[in-house]
Amino acid sequence: MNDKHILLVEDDEALQTLIEKLLKNNGYLVSKAINIEEARKLVEFFQFDLIILDVMLPDSSGLDFYKYTIRNRVNSPVIFLSALSDVDNRVTGLELGADDYIGKPFDTRELLLKIKKNILKKQSIDVVNFSNETEFDLKKEQLLFKKNRINLSSNEVKILKLLINNSQEYLTRDLLNTELGLDYLSRSGDMQISRLRLKLKKECNLSDIIRSVHGKGYKIFI
Repeated sequence: MNDKHILLVEDDEALQTLIEKLLKNNGYLVSKAINIEEARKLVEFFQFDLIILDVMLPDSSGLDFYKYTIRNRVNSPVIFLSALSDVDNRVTGLELGADDYIGKPFDTRELLLKIKKNILKKQSIDVVNFSNETEFDLKKEQLLFKKNRINLSSNEVKILKLLINNSQEYLTRDLLNTELGLDYLSRSGDMQISRLRLKLKKECNLSDIIRSVHGKGYKIFI
């Protein structure tokens, strides 16, 4: 069990039950609402790590509730649930600043990956010191060795940020490949991590800070 608390706003009881069970089986705390009124009451009392929000609700639109969270400074990432055909509402939600969306019907594995990704994104810190000589600025996306910038590819930046934001657990190949836009079974992500490890060793005198464990994934030790 982890301490991440998710608000699930969905009026379809069967789907709500399915998602609730999925989340609880993966260690999340879950609060449920079937309409905007219930959801508003919950965000007044709890700080959620993430909100899963259906676009179409019986008493109002999920978009209206999202606007309410912005006005009231509810600092929780939001994933919209919407029918695949509901393009206009999905685009509107993203334009308003929603963090992500997933279409119905969806693959449960994809939903779990999106949840994890968006929770990690909100937890990111600004600067990580790997040693007295090496630091990584997550906002500027710069790796510095003795104050000199080390050239990183866009994927190497993504990988470093993922590892840092996921430093308390292992970064799985599924999540790595999803973030890099690769197929689930691709080994390209593994190869890119190998190149990053070599670069850290050669250019920053850092060895063995990124380790792999068979069957679990990658972990950075900082």
